[in-house]
Amino acid sequence: MSAEQRKVLLFFWTSVKYLPVEGFRGLASRLYIYRSSEPHDHLPSSHTCFYRLCFPPYPSMAVVRERIQIITQEHIGSSFGTW
Repeated sequence: MSAEQRKVLLFFWTSVKYLPVEGFRGLASRLYIYRSSEPHDHLPSSHTCFYRLCFPPYPSMAVVRERIQIITQEHIGSSFGTW
């Protein structure tokens, strides 16, 4: 992932645009990854207040990568999937 994609993913996951000076240690909470019960054709979702990123049960890592690529497009990730 490019630095810009990582930045958009961080914002999608936490609603924090930039890491604090202390890095991840400076965030208000740890980052969590959960499996959601959404159908596998849905995009990942996030609960920014709790720093949770939720993935539906995708059939393969290739699908996970493809979905992450979609949400790290700045016009999608920065608007939480709304236009």
